[in-house]
Amino acid sequence: MDATFSINVILRSGRQVLFEGIRYGRAFEADRDGVSLRLGEGFPAPVTVRPPSRAEAVGAVEYNLYSDMRNYHRPIVPDSGRWYVFQMQMVNFWRHATQSCINDVKTPLYIFTGPDQCMAMAFGVVGLNYETAFRILEPRHNRALIAYMRRLSMQIRRGTELYPIPDSVALARPDGAVTEHLYFRTAADAPGEPWPMTLRDFAAHQKRLFALPDVTVRRALAPLWCSWTDWMSDDVTDEVVLRNVREGLKLGIRNYIIDDGWFGPGLDNDSDVELNIGDWEPHPGRFPDMPHLVRRIKQLGGLPMVWCAPHAVARAAKCFDRRADHLIVGDDGLPVVTPNGFCSLCFMDPQARRIMGDIAASFIQRWDFDGAKYDLFNCVPNVRCANPRHAHDVSSMIEGLELTLREMADRCRALKPDYVIELKQNYGTCFLARYGTMTRAGDTPYSLEANFLRALHVQAYSPFAANDYQTVTNADSPEDAACVVLKMMAVGIPTYSIDLDRLCEANKQVIARYNRWYNDNLDAFLAHRVLLDGEAGVLKLPRADDDLYFLVNHGGNLRLDRSAVILNATYNRDLFVRPAEDCPATATLLDCLGRQVWRKRVALAGWTHLELLPGAMLGIEMAPPPARRAGGLSKEST
Repeated sequence: MDATFSINVILRSGRQVLFEGIRYGRAFEADRDGVSLRLGEGFPAPVTVRPPSRAEAVGAVEYNLYSDMRNYHRPIVPDSGRWYVFQMQMVNFWRHATQSCINDVKTPLYIFTGPDQCMAMAFGVVGLNYETAFRILEPRHNRALIAYMRRLSMQIRRGTELYPIPDSVALARPDGAVTEHLYFRTAADAPGEPWPMTLRDFAAHQKRLFALPDVTVRRALAPLWCSWTDWMSDDVTDEVVLRNVREGLKLGIRNYIIDDGWFGPGLDNDSDVELNIGDWEPHPGRFPDMPHLVRRIKQLGGLPMVWCAPHAVARAAKCFDRRADHLIVGDDGLPVVTPNGFCSLCFMDPQARRIMGDIAASFIQRWDFDGAKYDLFNCVPNVRCANPRHAHDVSSMIEGLELTLREMADRCRALKPDYVIELKQNYGTCFLARYGTMTRAGDTPYSLEANFLRALHVQAYSPFAANDYQTVTNADSPEDAACVVLKMMAVGIPTYSIDLDRLCEANKQVIARYNRWYNDNLDAFLAHRVLLDGEAGVLKLPRADDDLYFLVNHGGNLRLDRSAVILNATYNRDLFVRPAEDCPATATLLDCLGRQVWRKRVALAGWTHLELLPGAMLGIEMAPPPARRAGGLSKEST
């Protein structure tokens, strides 16, 4: 593929210096107008920009890619993983222009898939976490789409007009030099690679270059229930929670989130209902004794978690006047109100960050919660705070967000080292995921495919991908219910928001059956899923003695090199498997309720046909049979 780069250095003075004709994989050195640029030969390639002096700091660096145009299957735009699903058609992509900012921290990487639906080209910048802008340069839109230049050109601008490269980066070195890494791959570098694996490779370089640790809290993987989808927040009471805890524990659900509205009007109330968010006191009528509720959930065997947006302060909150000095204020001198009706503490203010840390720790200190869901950071407007009554110790709102999440995590982990923290993917991307114990796909009730794609994005950098809270209804057959549950398990932690008392017994049995199996095999889910095809129809999870395969959407046929357990989240009734070497095997098919449909000896030779059922589990024990293991297809685990 013919591809060249230009790098435009924008100094804080406004002066720009452009370096053109750069070829990836070749060392490049140039000095122009007092600005020097050095591009190394490694992968990803180090890029160092040095200004004339530290006094004339670098404000932004624009990385421009110019490549020959070709037919692509779909683009995967730079994203947090929440919104890219709406821009996966090339016809919607040509106007692409967006920013990574406080309310949606995006991974700075473009990926294009080819006609084989695998990665054809990837272009990104590996650097520290701060505001970044993205836009397509060619094709252009004037009065109409213009594509005659037969080129695809795009730009990643590190540092935006509102938030230049932060002082902590631009002024960190005595000479003011800024070093990042340019990431460029094509299908020739990784033929047949599914795009999430490319995203995983990019994230691995981020983790390596910036020493980003993975946080592993095993109990965060447990199936989870949340009081969100099936209720208006005004109707959620301590008794509603306890009823569902009692029923959910029978179904293998361990973690329980008391969601928005436990303190008063929730965000699902009409806009004319005044919010009191910010005081964090339980509603006296619906949650009269929060310590008792928390103790009771634990006595029953559950892990209680609480919903919180520690930055949110509504005007009707009793604490509003106390918090006013630390709120984000606009150029008009007034606190900025978010679209959903509250004001926000300023992440660039160290005192505000301490307040948010105090709030996060208080749920442990006052009520002994074992986990928290941090929400609504994605609602903060991307403005520059002009509040004269507090100081800023950082120059980037994203940097302030990171320090806020660190403060909250450190405070809570000091009290409870295994405290479970759920982040949302808008602010739980690779750099920030370590301040939580799981990252949830954005809100996707009743939207199985959007939930799958969003959780798949998180899987690129963390096995602790939490599905958004899914529903199983009484209109779903047991096979439907099984496919819902297995599709969640294919990409992350299974989560539910269901009034369990209203769910039919057959679907409860399905949920209980697969949650038990998942809990028996929880250690296997500490590892990343491996995608085997460009459509993400087959996902693999290796275990010590065999492999787990999830078939999703259209599924696919399998090449096996050892024993396998195959979980069918599709409606396919036929499967072809091919062993690495012809061998005899024992195959067992269990339906969605765990009942044995058949068990037989088969000769695996070439492509061998096996029957399937929707939502079923198929075990294939290849000779010689592996040692039995907890969680396999033994009688005890089925």
